[in-house]
Parts: sequence; C-alpha cells; structure tokens
Amino acid sequence: MNIFWQEFPVIAEALEKVSGIIQDICASQNPIIAEGVSALFDGKGKLLRPGMLLLAANFGKKQDKHLKLAACLEILHMATLVHDDVIDDSPLRRGVPAAHVRFGKRDAVLIGDYLLSRCFLLAAEYTSAVNAVNLGKLLSRMCAMEIEQNADRFSSVMNLRRYLKKIMGKSAILFSLACHVGSSEAKAPKNVTEKLRRAGYDIGMAFQIIDDMLDYSGNADAVGKPLGNDIKEGFVTLPLICAMMQDVSGILRSFFSKPSFTVDDPELIIKLVCENGGIEGARAYAEIYTNRAIREIAQLPNGEARDMLEKLALKLLRRDR
Repeated sequence: MNIFWQEFPVIAEALEKVSGIIQDICASQNPIIAEGVSALFDGKGKLLRPGMLLLAANFGKKQDKHLKLAACLEILHMATLVHDDVIDDSPLRRGVPAAHVRFGKRDAVLIGDYLLSRCFLLAAEYTSAVNAVNLGKLLSRMCAMEIEQNADRFSSVMNLRRYLKKIMGKSAILFSLACHVGSSEAKAPKNVTEKLRRAGYDIGMAFQIIDDMLDYSGNADAVGKPLGNDIKEGFVTLPLICAMMQDVSGILRSFFSKPSFTVDDPELIIKLVCENGGIEGARAYAEIYTNRAIREIAQLPNGEARDMLEKLALKLLRRDR
C-alpha cells in the first residue's frame, strides 16, 4: 500500500491498479527507457495528483477509465520532472540519482518525451475531447512558466505576485486539472466540478509553497534532495521573499543588492532566511490557500469523499517531505 495514502484505503487500493497501468503503458524493449521508467515509478512517490483525480471522481459515477486517466496524469507529472531535473541540473530525485545523472542529459530528455507520448496516448483514448484540449493547454502553460522561471534565475528582482504566478503555472493548475477531470468525467454536477477545480488549485498552491519551504527547513533525507537546492540554482522562492521583508539588519538584503546575485555560501542564506522569519511567513501563505480550499470543500455534498478531501488538504499542509 502507498504509505502516503494509507489513511485513505479506498484510494490506496485504486492507486495500486494505477501503478500497474503505468508500468504496462510505459513498458519498452529499449533497456534505457525500461530502466528509466522503473526508477521513476519505483513506488516511493506520493501519487498525489492521480489520487486527487480518483477522489474527485467519487463526487460522480466513477468508472474504470478513471484509473487510466489517473495514470495519464502521473505520467505527465513525471515527464515534467525529468525535464525539470535536466534544466535545473538537479542531482537527485527522491533521494536517488536523477535520470540525467544516470543516463546523460540527451537520453533523459528523450525518456521525458517518451513519457509524454504515453500520456497523450492514454488521454486520446479515455478522456473527452474537451479535457484532452485542457491537457494540451496545461502542458503549454507549464512549459511557458518553466521558460519564464529559467529566465529569472539569479535575478535579484523579488516579487510576491510574480512568484505566485509561477507556482500557479508550475504546480497548481495540475492539481486543479486532476480534480476537474476526475469529477467531470464522472459526470458530477457542474457546480460541484467547479468547486473541486478551485479547491484543487488552492491545494496545489499550498503544496508548492510547503515544497519551497522544505527546501530551507526540511530534512534532506526525508525530502530526497539537498537543502538549499533552489537558491543554489538561482531560484527565488517564497521563504526568501518573506525573509527579505523582515530583514531589519539588512544583512540578507546585501546579498541581493545587485541586479543579479551569486551564491557562494548557500548555508548562510538558509540560516538568514530562517532567522528572519522566512519559514513562518511562507507557512502563513500556505495556510491561507489551505483555508480557501477548506471553504470550497465545505460547500461540496456531504459524504466520505468530502471528508477525505478535507483531511487530505490538512495533511498536505502539515507534511515534512
């Protein structure tokens, strides 16, 4: 059973089937692809997005095709992570060497492309035309946000609105789509689907904020990557932005006094971010988005699905990995 979902046995059981579908649809005779796929879908992931799709489907009439659509969403997510790791030159993924470290950047990109092809094969066969278009639009938006984020690397311009826009395009829209597809393909009422879409968006925003917070304050072994990876790679995230707002001494601000910055001592920046309330500030924003999600969830029909979604939103807010 997936450890993350053990409190939700119905979803955990369904995700076991989703994992099998992923292995089947991504199977390849090519040894590099086969090894890469095996390493990516090793059972250690949360399967959060497919889990949310399946949970949202409980607000309508869940069908077998929802398992295929859940697999589609996780394959898309993993494809983007493979590409992200290449772009960011991240050495680890879930505590093990990233695909580009194991196979080289060229093959890693091709593995990501292969996964995208499998994702759209599933989408074409099992989703509605409208949701297939939505999937294409989402991928375009995610790519645009990644390009924008990469262009801003090592830039000292720190803007809260710009940060929130980036994580919306990077993370929140995929959570939102998971809830939308799950409920709409289950023929849930339109007002229910809309509330789920908004709740998914808010949960996704909170999730990414916590992710960025853990990069400064988490346990490296639990998180599965070195702390301070974002700032080392030149990415300005919410903990740093919040800490800069509280930097009375000006010491932290001095590192970012020029249009672009360098990172010679990431440990010192991590220390200053923690000392200047960056972690607490970021968590406060995560709580705002989680509370927004809870308000949307409270308007959904009574039942086990609503209770599970609320419990999930709070679980994600309190996570440490």
